[in-house]
Amino acid sequence: MSIVSRRVILVNGSPKIKSNQSVSELFVNLQENSMKEAGIDVGRINVRDSITLGKTQEDYLEMSQADAIIFTFPLYIFCLPGILMRFLQDYQQFLMKQNLTIEKEQKIFAVVNCGFPEPDINEEAVRVIKSFSRQIGALFGFGVMIGGGGMFLGTIDAPFMKKTKAELYNAFDQMSEMIIKMELSPMENRFIKPNFPRKLYLFAADREWISAAKKNGLKKRDLYRRPYLK
Repeated sequence: MSIVSRRVILVNGSPKIKSNQSVSELFVNLQENSMKEAGIDVGRINVRDSITLGKTQEDYLEMSQADAIIFTFPLYIFCLPGILMRFLQDYQQFLMKQNLTIEKEQKIFAVVNCGFPEPDINEEAVRVIKSFSRQIGALFGFGVMIGGGGMFLGTIDAPFMKKTKAELYNAFDQMSEMIIKMELSPMENRFIKPNFPRKLYLFAADREWISAAKKNGLKKRDLYRRPYLK
């Protein structure tokens, strides 16, 4: 698409230890495919690994020098996972202590998925990333809000997901175009969800909670406990 070389850092903010159980990892893989096809130089950072392996300073420097950063993470209690919040706060402190400024017109994007079928529930999390972008002097591109995230791992290549998968790639391709052209104006957020009956999705989700409880030695009634209620 362009002879100009661009560098993008894909940041996986999922707290999950096993990457093959992380929906965010799946979305990062799709992003990497899209970016590389567009001729963009891609780097990847896993927030959990960065913190536990003591690589944050190295990773922060790499992020500060990138043309774009894409933060991909699951919705936790209607906002960012705590581990990602800490990572972002420490990154901002790193920039201040090192007296670093974002020299380029760096773009930041957010890709957020939630277990609810409604993608707009992710809006507050996207606003947090947009505010963070402004605070460090970067430009926010747009957010991709994904509903029903939990079912993507096992169904991404299913026939009924063909349209949804195409919408994801279209959003990631638009990110690539913005990064390559270094466009200054933000775009509208994207709202994506599987083409799947809502009632059936909620039924399957409820069964999954019950199954998870049994695996951990609990019963269905234990899911309704309110231990902090006096």
